[in-house]
Amino acid sequence: MRRPLALANWKMAMTVAESLAFVRDVQATAGDALDQVDVVICPPYTALWPLSQALQGSRLQLGAQNMAPTNDPARTGEIAAPLLVDAGCRRVMLGHWEVRRHQGDDDATVNRKVRLACKNSLAPILFIGEERAPAASDPGALTQRLERLLAGCTPDDIAQMAFVYEPEAAIGVATPVTASRLAASVAAIRAWLRAGWDAAAEATQIIYGGSVAPEHAADLLAASDLDGLGATRRGRDPVAFAEIIRRIAEAKAPRR
Repeated sequence: MRRPLALANWKMAMTVAESLAFVRDVQATAGDALDQVDVVICPPYTALWPLSQALQGSRLQLGAQNMAPTNDPARTGEIAAPLLVDAGCRRVMLGHWEVRRHQGDDDATVNRKVRLACKNSLAPILFIGEERAPAASDPGALTQRLERLLAGCTPDDIAQMAFVYEPEAAIGVATPVTASRLAASVAAIRAWLRAGWDAAAEATQIIYGGSVAPEHAADLLAASDLDGLGATRRGRDPVAFAEIIRRIAEAKAPRR
């Protein structure tokens, strides 16, 4: 059965010292909830190796924020999947709207990254959501994008993945999407996965990201197909993130 999932994406923030202090604090604050929830920390590249050493034997998992669509070493300023594995990463975020904006990634590029990550034993955390978010969710647009993003993937690939529903307009704003919109969108993603991937879909974690804070957690986690939450600003605050982890455990772990 799926375990709940909490994701912290630190973007281009947190020094090595701040990163090490954060993981000490969140482990002390979250307590037993860490036994019930998969917790993935995605720091900037500079903190990957120090955190991989600090997290050995811990209940926290290390992830990367992006990777190149090739293992060709002739890519100045980028990072390849094998290097992330060597640094201790178990997961990698792919398809985030900010990477799409700033680096020009399209669905075909993200698809190449997804398949390459799987081949290199990195579990993709795939971001999916409406571009320039319309007023309501568009299940058709979501499933069409999923078809492009997952082209050529196998059931084994799907089973190791996690999905983050995050509309573009939900990034960096005061409040998340409505609970009803979230429930409809996540249900559409889960239904599409079940239709095409059968048993593999039941192992796939789906979470929501975009302006997540502890005070929003209960309403968001009411969506039956949702497995957890991702946070950025609150994901850099160990007290707030520990509270989000506890809310996820309370809402989702008893049903698993």
